[in-house]
Amino acid sequence: MASRLVTRRFLPVSRPSASILAVHLAQRPALSYGCVAGDAAASPSYIHRAAQGGRDTLLGPFQSSNRFDSVLRDHMECTSISDGEVVCNVTISEQLQNTYGTLHGGATSTLVDVLGTMALLTKDPKRPGVSVEMSQTFLAPVPGGETVIATGFVVRYGRRLGFTEIRIVDNKGNLLATGRHTKAFPQK
Repeated sequence: MASRLVTRRFLPVSRPSASILAVHLAQRPALSYGCVAGDAAASPSYIHRAAQGGRDTLLGPFQSSNRFDSVLRDHMECTSISDGEVVCNVTISEQLQNTYGTLHGGATSTLVDVLGTMALLTKDPKRPGVSVEMSQTFLAPVPGGETVIATGFVVRYGRRLGFTEIRIVDNKGNLLATGRHTKAFPQK
């Protein structure tokens, strides 16, 4: 019996240009980066704090937006900030682990998202941008209970787009994961 090779043709996917994307995003309603409605005990998010008080407000324990990034609350502390770079210590607690007891890929994605944004906020605290592309590469498992060093830095910062890279290393400097995060800055 002869086997048949099945092939599929996919049509090319067109991507909107940055200017079309920026126009589309500018037409969306403004987002509030503060507290969740009805949560009087919540503190402002790191984005709101940076916009109000400058990049140095990012230092210290991570201030979540009480949304997706709340998993990092009590587990991440920003230890250093400079122009275009942010360094944080992250403890791999149970909330950040997968069923194997290592850092979950989704938690790594959240770190890439947050540290990329924080790095951009060091350039201009009032321009957090909106994500247009993000990727992660997992190089080695990160055991639960360890504290890792996550560094986000700006690769390129333009009028419409900001490009960042994130590196996660252990206390010996071994590279565990990397990420890239691209954000658009809607024109007003």
